[in-house]
Amino acid sequence: MKLLGRVIKGEGLGIKTANLKVNDSFSLENGVYLAKVFYQGKEYQALAIMGVRQDIEVYLLDFEGDLYGQILAVEIIEKMRDLIKFKKRENLLKQIKEDVEQAKKYFNTRTSADDPPSLSLRSSFGGRARTLADKSQTANK
Repeated sequence: MKLLGRVIKGEGLGIKTANLKVNDSFSLENGVYLAKVFYQGKEYQALAIMGVRQDIEVYLLDFEGDLYGQILAVEIIEKMRDLIKFKKRENLLKQIKEDVEQAKKYFNTRTSADDPPSLSLRSSFGGRARTLADKSQTANK
């Protein structure tokens, strides 16, 4: 799935994400996704989060700069996990850190651009992609 969106101001947790305004017809199941972002002729590895608000949050793994007002192209690769509701901010931040590490592992272990993303994801996590998601949902929140 691919989409274009303009970066809008988000609420902010101290983690730089690009919040993209999407139209009401955009349909993506709530969750955390592996993604690629295309901006100014470059491709960035990313996480995309759908469901917190009526926008999609994108965390570019290796990007520094200001994206407010810019238009980004996002390609959703595969769902990593469902959303989790956290009571404590520090637990949310810990989960985000774990998600970033899992995403980096996924992107660093891709063996070939021709591999289907789902096969690469399963092999990157030892066939445990859904197990990791299920496990994180039952963790102390």
